[in-house]
Amino acid sequence: MIGRNTAQMSLAYGVDDMDGTIDDSTKIYTMAGAEEQNPSLTTEQLVQLINDAGREAVERDTLYNVVKQY
Repeated sequence: MIGRNTAQMSLAYGVDDMDGTIDDSTKIYTMAGAEEQNPSLTTEQLVQLINDAGREAVERDTLYNVVKQY
């Protein structure tokens, strides 16, 4: 919703929790004037975005246990 570039840049400022779109709420983002008009990403795209920012993508469960490291 904040845009891929802003999300990627935020990793350099300490953001350590990013997630993908869980439901089809993209219409709401678009109607609200979100920077990113198509905010959904595949898992592979999200992992690539994180890796390109020089960070390691890690999937965690609700208790923050590691599920998968990419």
